[in-house]
Amino acid sequence: MLDMYRMFVVPEGKSGEKGAKMMVDLGDAMAREAIPFLGLGQKDRVIEIGFGPGIGLETLVKTVSQGTIVGIDPSELMHRLASERNKDSIVSGKITLIKGTVENLPFDDDYFNGAIAMDNMHFWNEPLNGLTELKRVLLPGSKLVCSFTPHSGGSKHGWEKLFERAGYVDFTLLESALGIRIVAKIPEISV
Repeated sequence: MLDMYRMFVVPEGKSGEKGAKMMVDLGDAMAREAIPFLGLGQKDRVIEIGFGPGIGLETLVKTVSQGTIVGIDPSELMHRLASERNKDSIVSGKITLIKGTVENLPFDDDYFNGAIAMDNMHFWNEPLNGLTELKRVLLPGSKLVCSFTPHSGGSKHGWEKLFERAGYVDFTLLESALGIRIVAKIPEISV
């Protein structure tokens, strides 16, 4: 179990390097499939939770080419690997990396136009708290996409009730050969 933790939850050492290679090999196609569900524009602001080796960030730059992309991850190893992969985008200010977790996001309310978490929501310490915190920083009407590739161990069971408890609407679970995607929306403000 400790090896699995070091491989995927907070990757470190040789186990983390092995996990990162798996993330690169298996996560690229999922990132390309999941990100369009956010419905982002070129100038939007988006956050990736648990960015791993930076594959999602790299894909997001192609969509949010003039906006703001923030990644948050607790792993020093993943920060190093994502920084290497996305060096030019970080230097140019397109991507900002933060060390931390979803349960405590250092952003104002209603800041981001979308959020994505790939292969990690089932590892969050307190999923309800993480979803609530994400809802706080997401603009009304924006979307959160969570995805799980088959190797990640993420299940499709029980998430709808959790998202409902956190205040999300329009919950959709989609399956493909690449895995599972959950798309949930932040309620619109009523006038």
